[in-house]
Amino acid sequence: MRNLFIFLFISIIYFSCGVKPTNEKLPLSVKSNFALLQQNPQFVMYINFKSMRTTEFWKENISDSILSAENTLGNLLNTFKIATGATISNGLDEMYYSNSWLGENAIVLKGVFDKNKISGFLEKDTLFLKTPRTDGNSVYMYKNNNLLLFFKDNYTMCASNYPKQIEDMINVRDTSTTGLLSNTQVMAAIEGVLYKEDLFMVSTEKTFIRGIFANFVESKLNKNENQKDFFDTTDAKPDSLSKTDEIMMNNIYQKINSIGFSAKMKNDLNFIVQFSCVDNKSAEYLDKLFSGLITLSKLTSAVKKEQKPSATEKILDGIEIKSFENSLNISIKINKDNIADFRKNSLLTKPN
Repeated sequence: MRNLFIFLFISIIYFSCGVKPTNEKLPLSVKSNFALLQQNPQFVMYINFKSMRTTEFWKENISDSILSAENTLGNLLNTFKIATGATISNGLDEMYYSNSWLGENAIVLKGVFDKNKISGFLEKDTLFLKTPRTDGNSVYMYKNNNLLLFFKDNYTMCASNYPKQIEDMINVRDTSTTGLLSNTQVMAAIEGVLYKEDLFMVSTEKTFIRGIFANFVESKLNKNENQKDFFDTTDAKPDSLSKTDEIMMNNIYQKINSIGFSAKMKNDLNFIVQFSCVDNKSAEYLDKLFSGLITLSKLTSAVKKEQKPSATEKILDGIEIKSFENSLNISIKINKDNIADFRKNSLLTKPN
């Protein structure tokens, strides 16, 4: 009996280690808004500010200033604040964002605001140019950045820098299966991310995926990292990468069908990066690659450490890498004990 108990106990531990986590279901209210986004974006992002700002982690660690007004997202939120008075801390509930290779974007912002009151403000403000339409809609252009926007309903503002996208968004109806909803590959990638309530971003574009890895490696070679937008893959600099790095980048992106980032925020922030690979061997390759990089970083940190574990060591010790058939998950928990370490350190820095 004792031996049987030990056998069962070991079996439970063994098989539970390889169980793939269950993905959260995509809310229908979120899914329906994808009809407003582009059909073929290079990436899609969803952020639920309403959900996150009620959490202890948000209250203690996040503020409007976390997004710089110098980048695209910051300019967008600043424009929304000027037009509606709403910010990510008060009034703005959700944001949907997609972008194409040509720089064309599609944005959906949802919140609690008075459409008629705001429309009156926009008509009086000289920073906005109003264009009435025969269908009853009014499209406004923010002169500082040529961003076009209109109100889909009392709770939804749509925006884009591309007139054709604005036209497509105006024509979307509640039963429409247009836009991103018609892209089965991207929708499958979205369904594949673990967390869907608070924040996620996905891409199925291999060149974009390669650009993410290339920018990551390049940031390790460039000490002034703040000048480089991690998701800006339009300004690639292949000459700054070594031949070894270039080969590694090519090997990586060819093995990946999609990449997903998602997070769940409560008292802590659970963050996960997921790779959907072309086959099992590709997932095993990435598993060994990332595990090796972390091991090398740990060894380098251990050589330099004092009696107490270094900040980098503590961060690396919290990273979990697990592969499941043709997918790979890299997860880490960010809490009040290690958030300071994240703010002052870069992960997976190459050993000197």
